[in-house]
Amino acid sequence: MGGARRFLGRAGFVILGMCALAGCAAPSPGAGGEGTGAEVQRTWERAAVFIARGREDFITGRMDEAAVRSALAGLPPGTRLPAVLFLHGCSGMGAANWAYMQLLARSGYAVLAPDSFARRDRPSTCDPRRHSGIPGAPFRRVAEMRQEEIRHAARRLAELPWVDRENLFLMGHSQGGSAAAAYEGADFKARVITGSICQLGLRAPPAAPVISLYSERDPWLRGRSPRGCEERARGRGIPIEFHLFPGSDHNLAHDAEAQRLILDFLARHTKRRP
Repeated sequence: MGGARRFLGRAGFVILGMCALAGCAAPSPGAGGEGTGAEVQRTWERAAVFIARGREDFITGRMDEAAVRSALAGLPPGTRLPAVLFLHGCSGMGAANWAYMQLLARSGYAVLAPDSFARRDRPSTCDPRRHSGIPGAPFRRVAEMRQEEIRHAARRLAELPWVDRENLFLMGHSQGGSAAAAYEGADFKARVITGSICQLGLRAPPAAPVISLYSERDPWLRGRSPRGCEERARGRGIPIEFHLFPGSDHNLAHDAEAQRLILDFLARHTKRRP
C-alpha cells in the first residue's frame, strides 16, 4: 500500500491466425451488453490501481483489497481526478504495465487496469518468450472478453465519486492496445495505443483522438506493416498521431520521448478545471 507497493455485432469476426500481437479476432465491439456476468465483474474487482496522493505517496494494489478501498474512501471530499482505463497485454499485469501506470499516476491521472486473467475461464493466447500466439488458442473468444471488460469497466469507472467523468481516457498496450483500438464506444475522450498495429481494427469515434506508438522492428511484428494503426485510422478518417520509433522495443514505457509524447497528448485533451 502507498509507497510500500511498487511497480509491480456488426460485421462479424475476422480471425487473423497468428497475429503480431496475440488476441487475434476482430469482434464487433459495440455488440452485446455491458458484460455484467460474474466473471467480467471479477476483472474489475481485481483491477490494478495506481493513484498518486503526494509526490512519492501512491495508492497501489487491487480494487478489492481492504487497504486500497480504505485509501480511496479517504480521498478528500470533492476530489475529481482525470482517469485512464489501462488494458494490459496478452500475458497479464507485468512490470511493464505497472511502469506505464506509474508514469500516468505521477502526472495526476487515476489509473485503473482491469485484470483479464481474474476470470476463471480466461485462456492464454500468447507465448511471450517466442513473441507469438499459441497455435489453436481461442483468439476470437479472448477478443470478445476484452471488449466485455472495457464496457463493464467504463460503466464502473464513471460511477466512482472521485473520478472526473469529463476526463476519461483509454490506453492499452500490446493485446490491450488492440482491444482499446477496436473498442467502438464513445465513453472516452481520447485513446493511447502502444505496442499494437491495431490488427483488430480501429473503431474509435472520429471525435476521439488517438495516439499510437510502435517500434519499427518490434519482435511481435512478423513481417506486417508497423504502421498498421496509422493506416487504419486514415482509412476511416480518424484523427491519429502516429510515432514510429527506431529499434525493437515492444514496450516503450521507459523511453523518455515516448513518455513525453503520451503525457503531452493526454494533457492537450484533458479539460482543466478552475
